[in-house]
Amino acid sequence: MCGDHLFFTLDDGAIAPERSSNDAAGYDLFASEDVVIRPQETVLVPTGIRMAMPPDMEAQVRPRSGLSLRTTLRIANAPGTIDADYRGMVAIICQNLLPLTEPVAVLMKYPELAKDFSNRYKIIPASDYFKQETGLALPSDLMFQIIAIDKEGYPLGTYFIRKGDRIAQLVFSRPVFPEWIESSSLKGKGYDRGGGFGSTGR
Repeated sequence: MCGDHLFFTLDDGAIAPERSSNDAAGYDLFASEDVVIRPQETVLVPTGIRMAMPPDMEAQVRPRSGLSLRTTLRIANAPGTIDADYRGMVAIICQNLLPLTEPVAVLMKYPELAKDFSNRYKIIPASDYFKQETGLALPSDLMFQIIAIDKEGYPLGTYFIRKGDRIAQLVFSRPVFPEWIESSSLKGKGYDRGGGFGSTGR
């Protein structure tokens, strides 16, 4: 983007996006505050950044490879598109894919959590947790479910994002705006590969 200018503001304590190397395509984005993401939750992680891009540009919020490999945190709408006329704060839609009511599955993913498990967590009925969080009664067919919670009441598998953590990356590009021409037929327009949806592979 040589010659392009992007204006931005930062909330107090926020960190400006930065590239990790001269050849990096993306700019790392940092969490501007602590965020808790319980299993199966989808939350917004603020970055404290607001931008004004050139009118012919877009920014794409993409996952960081290391975070995707090491954890089950995902960017729910990846790649998320930021339009050039958006002036609000950039926030990352993060989803914790770990199961809430399957402690063994979480321990299979993170076996180190099994160490001293009985001193760190206690098992409670899922119905108790459900009522605490929603004020409603869990359907009787689900009463057998259990949840492991720590001493502060957080379920096993909860992620704690700290202020200053690298949480995503921002990649800039320029979209194409073709002229849409309605036609009675697509025959003879470009190349028809044949087959249906998803038919290029087996």
